[in-house]
Amino acid sequence: MEFAIETIDLVKRYPTTARRGREGHFHLGPARVGRVESFTGMLKIIKGIKGPFIEALRGVNIKIKKGEIFGVLGPNGAGKTTLIKILCTLVIHDEGEAYVNGFDVRSEPNQVLKNLQAVLPESRGFNWRLTGRQNLEFYALLYGLNEKESKDRIDFLLDFTGLKERADDYYQRYSTGMQRKLLLCRSLLRNTPILLFDEPTVGLDPTSAAEFRDLLYKKLAHEEKKTILLSTHNLFEAQNICDRIAILDRGKITACDTPNNIRYLMFDEKVFNITFIDATYDDERQKMIDELEEIKGVHGVTPEIDPDGNFHEISIRVDKNMDFASILDVVMKSGLKIRTINTKEPTLEDAFMAITRQNAEPQNNLSFG
Repeated sequence: MEFAIETIDLVKRYPTTARRGREGHFHLGPARVGRVESFTGMLKIIKGIKGPFIEALRGVNIKIKKGEIFGVLGPNGAGKTTLIKILCTLVIHDEGEAYVNGFDVRSEPNQVLKNLQAVLPESRGFNWRLTGRQNLEFYALLYGLNEKESKDRIDFLLDFTGLKERADDYYQRYSTGMQRKLLLCRSLLRNTPILLFDEPTVGLDPTSAAEFRDLLYKKLAHEEKKTILLSTHNLFEAQNICDRIAILDRGKITACDTPNNIRYLMFDEKVFNITFIDATYDDERQKMIDELEEIKGVHGVTPEIDPDGNFHEISIRVDKNMDFASILDVVMKSGLKIRTINTKEPTLEDAFMAITRQNAEPQNNLSFG
């Protein structure tokens, strides 16, 4: 199967600011100090001393299927933006391989760019004194679309993103959400099959962010059949729209699976909360609790009892794959009236925190060149 995006042992290093100490060792710190007395001196200061490198990506392997929404999660500095910039040919990797629709990003960049478009939040490039439509017409000329293609595509995209009624307003009157939608229109002018998003909803209010996620999930992925790679800090976003996600931490992929599978990756338990109607605590209730604790797969039962002896609820910790039927049989046999039954399961945020915390030990990512 040919993947939409594939990376093999991808490595990217960035040089750091360094200076050599008396013992010949490199030290990180403010090395670029002193007067600039000539152009040659300025170039020497800018270039600095060749010293250690930070490995932004350390052997990254991913395979993204055609038509799927693939999320990359990770803390700041994990390498997410570097990965996206390598895939859209803005940054050249040091080792490994990267392919977009089978084309090598290093040796076939022109073919890569015909198949892929990046949507970066910091990229603007719109003229504030032109309307939204005029801005798109300008970029259509740059992309080489003829007049009919340009008109048809722009009309379609403005309707597609809900900007049709505001298309002839000046760009300076657009809200942040509308500016982001116009940026998406510009990215879709060439109708590439693969889209890369770096923090697509950052800076948007909750309503605009929800609308943008809906646009990605329903229209781009399911109606247009686009392959979407998005880098995000928004765990709710990743859990609700991504088919699969990869957690990138310190330049390495530490987990890659569906959001639901990753939620359980670090946890072997789930919790059932059962609340009761007009129940009081007595020996019979304690007998029920003891019986629950003897069920195979139950790790603990915690009752909630107020000072007046009212028995409000119990929390039951069980194996994550346990069938609830045996627990329900014991509770129903006790004669208690049940108000609610809720299952507390680990969230993607729980898993993300556990995975990144597990890999938080100090690591030496510096190599000397």
